[in-house]
Amino acid sequence: MSDLAQTHQDHGLEALASTLDRFAFPKKFAVELCADCNLACSMCHHPDMKRPKGVMPFPLWQKCADEIAAVAPHTECWFSFCGEPLLEPELLVQCLQYGRSVGLQSLNINTNGMLLTPELDQAILDSGAHLIVFGIDGFSKESFEANRVGADRDVVYGNVERLLATRDRQRSDLAIQVQFIVMDDNAHEVDEYTAFWLARNAVVKVRRQLSWGGQRDAGYDTTDVNRIPCPWAITMMHVFWDGRVPRCPGDTEGDEGVGNVWQHSVAELWGRLGAYRDLHLERRFDELPERCHTCTDWMTGAAERLRPAREVPVEPTFQRLELTRK
Repeated sequence: MSDLAQTHQDHGLEALASTLDRFAFPKKFAVELCADCNLACSMCHHPDMKRPKGVMPFPLWQKCADEIAAVAPHTECWFSFCGEPLLEPELLVQCLQYGRSVGLQSLNINTNGMLLTPELDQAILDSGAHLIVFGIDGFSKESFEANRVGADRDVVYGNVERLLATRDRQRSDLAIQVQFIVMDDNAHEVDEYTAFWLARNAVVKVRRQLSWGGQRDAGYDTTDVNRIPCPWAITMMHVFWDGRVPRCPGDTEGDEGVGNVWQHSVAELWGRLGAYRDLHLERRFDELPERCHTCTDWMTGAAERLRPAREVPVEPTFQRLELTRK
């Protein structure tokens, strides 16, 4: 990396680090509606996941939603983690509707888009969801299907185009993003991809590949990079379908959990993770758990978002970081 590129990257990371603090409650709350997935994507840990897979009981989401609404209703609630939420469409819509009814201000979906149907389009538009993000990591059929293993490029593109057109026709406030994870075999398609989706009034999000707590080689050389506190650790709390709370999103098996939201409040479990967050904020990286020593996900807390002229408002963006690979 050149000295200029190094300086740019360090400044970008430090700008991101300046937004991190000792938050009394998670800024983002990720809900694993189900732990199954209909795909086996190349960049995802899910094909290797060993823990039991199941579906979150609706009363568990109600318990979480009630507390979040009472304590911090602007918390970003994401139906996303280790499974595909559209595998449980009726439960997803029920959870969205309930969250809106108790006053949650940020209800968001992350999906691969394969299972979207016209009927579900309307249900999501009517549910009170604020944002839906589609993982679409390629423009050509060859590139897309090489990474989104088990998906059909034409089906996904058609589903998202249909939802965009329906949203705009109905003048809905639902924000729609398409997310492109940059990898060696698809980076050359970013410009064509961006032009295609901006023309259809989607926000384009370009981001780095996750290592999932060091489980995947994301291809980044951190040798000369000045490490910052992990944005995922500082801002996010995750809950598995059975109520268990892992230490971080890289702990996909729940080996380092801190308790269960069936028995404890979100605030109490967040507090139990406070000492771990302090290690990050105080930059005592050598004292972090072993998993953190090989994880590069602290570099992936920023993304570039490109917005069409007609877009509906979405959440603020972080500063762009250069994508530096080995």
